[in-house]
Amino acid sequence: MLLLTAGSVISGCECADRPVLAEVRDTSSTGLETGASDGVTAIGVEASTTSTSEEPVDVSRFIGVFHNENGFVPLGEEVDNPGDPLLVNIEISADGTASMTMETCNELLGTFEVEWRWEAQPGPWLEFSPGPGEESLRFKAWDDLESLRLTTVDDCDLKFEVDGHLSTYETFRPGRACWVNRCEPVWTVEIDYCEGEDPTPCD
Repeated sequence: MLLLTAGSVISGCECADRPVLAEVRDTSSTGLETGASDGVTAIGVEASTTSTSEEPVDVSRFIGVFHNENGFVPLGEEVDNPGDPLLVNIEISADGTASMTMETCNELLGTFEVEWRWEAQPGPWLEFSPGPGEESLRFKAWDDLESLRLTTVDDCDLKFEVDGHLSTYETFRPGRACWVNRCEPVWTVEIDYCEGEDPTPCD
């Protein structure tokens, strides 16, 4: 069972007072209420008695909203269209659930949405499994994945590992991103932070 021991949830790169998940085993009387993900308990609930416990897994860096970045479409710059660029935002909640939205230049395709559950693993890693309504594990254009994990790179960047292969060209950084120019005209594109998003201290 995973125990969420801190009550405040902060997105972005500020690390103070963030939640920590600890795996707790052989609990004789806890009174814990299970959250959305198996073994993830509600914020601020404490076990009354435990016999053994493992080292906590700090998940504070993963909680919040993050957007994808790559060298082909630098954030905040209008550039030549590299060919159907993707705008991806992921939102990871402390209750063990997460979601992804993805859009391309083609507005007619709408917004692609995925729901996940997650569990903390040493590293730290978040290991994802299909969420409510999902028939398989999906990420971006891939489905029927065998594994999907997320890890920290530095104080700001996160990277996905898809079926054992770590992404080398794309990172996820704090804050929600939006289209500034959704390929109109088709040969240019620009993506930037959504209005009201504060990128500091990552930039």
